[in-house]
Amino acid sequence: MRKLLLLDADVIIDLHVLSIFEKLAKAYNIFVTVEVLREARYYQKAGKRFPIDIKGKVTVIENVRLESLNHVLAEAREARLAIDRGEATSIAYLLQSE
Repeated sequence: MRKLLLLDADVIIDLHVLSIFEKLAKAYNIFVTVEVLREARYYQKAGKRFPIDIKGKVTVIENVRLESLNHVLAEAREARLAIDRGEATSIAYLLQSE
């Protein structure tokens, strides 16, 4: 099965709003970091709030090396980019996976 890394909670939330997360989960082995999983708690649709529970549908990445994360954060600071913890951890995972 093809792998897919979702870099930010907003992507998970938007996929739920569009009602296509389940379809994507069937087509891909989805990976998310712990931070992204924690951030993606609910979505709103038609004025209602719905919980997001994807724990059994994704592979949770927990072992991101601190040096990879520090490298990403330093690069972001140097480039004057705002990057949240979930995005930084996801990018650090990509770097250490190369």
